[in-house]
Amino acid sequence: MDDLIKTFHIDWKLLIAQIINFGIVVVVLGVFALKPLIKMMKEREEKISDGIKHAEEMEEKIKEVAKLKEEEIKQGRKEAQVLIAQAEKKAEDLRQEKIKKTITEIEKMAIDARGRIREERDEMIKSVKDELGALIATALNRVMSNVISEKTHTQVIDDVIKDLEKEAITK
Repeated sequence: MDDLIKTFHIDWKLLIAQIINFGIVVVVLGVFALKPLIKMMKEREEKISDGIKHAEEMEEKIKEVAKLKEEEIKQGRKEAQVLIAQAEKKAEDLRQEKIKKTITEIEKMAIDARGRIREERDEMIKSVKDELGALIATALNRVMSNVISEKTHTQVIDDVIKDLEKEAITK
């Protein structure tokens, strides 16, 4: 061993001093560099861990918000369908009401038209009767002026008019 120490020129005093210096450097580095570095790394690890937890919480909240949004959309669609159904029902009711009103007006117009036709027909029949009565009276007057009396003449005219009225009523 002595040969080895002489060959490599190892000085025990210097070696012990270097070991002590190395120990001091290790202790100083451990206290002033390693502990703060480890502390800083733990803090950084905690921040990263907190960030990951926060990101996971935010992701859960985003999922909840998406679910709420989807539920709101579904609810809105249901409400829209209800409103559309109500509007369609109101439109159908209004259409049916207008159809009934139109039918009622048409029926009323038909009844009025029938009444006017009856009135015109009655007026025409009366007019024809009057003219026919006058023609018959004139014809009888000319034909029978010498044969029958005035009273008989009036009686014949009234009978002809009554017969014509009966025929008109039965038709």
